Amino acid sequence: ASQNKFNPSQTSTFGATYLIKDIERGNNKYKLYVWDTTGQEKYHSVTKLFVQNANIVILVYSINDINSFKALDYWRKTIKEMLGDNFILAIAGNKYDIINSMTEDEEKALVPEEKVVEYAKENDSLFKLVSAKEDWVGINGLFDMVVDAYINKNKGKNVNENDSMQIDRKKNRKK
Repeated sequence: ASQNKFNPSQTSTFGATYLIKDIERGNNKYKLYVWDTTGQEKYHSVTKLFVQNANIVILVYSINDINSFKALDYWRKTIKEMLGDNFILAIAGNKYDIINSMTEDEEKALVPEEKVVEYAKENDSLFKLVSAKEDWVGINGLFDMVVDAYINKNKGKNVNENDSMQIDRKKNRKK
């Protein structure tokens, strides 16, 4: 993930993984410390440890899995209890690459994008469709979007290249 490429031999996140991503804005460089954690129930307590200092939280659901979308609400509420309103929240619909190769029945199982857009709007969240598999489609844009939101939220607070941002990218899985 840190090299902007999908690794087909990489297994699903087990507990948590970590990467650092640098983003430039003008003359400033921002370092993102990304904790990729799993949403599986047996790891909830571990996941909460990573979220406790996050400035940005990205909740990830699979566009073809309504249960992973429904799990967003649990994590949004849990994170809000921990962080209050002091974080940027983004929702990422993953597996966008499967859209063009779906059967009609598979298309019926998609989480309606309008439903997610409405959910994001109701919860003051950013939203982006992404694909971790197909050339990292949208993921760099997602990181750009959350960094811009962070900078805008902190205008006048001397946010600069010396600041770091911790991101927790929470993946929701079926229980």
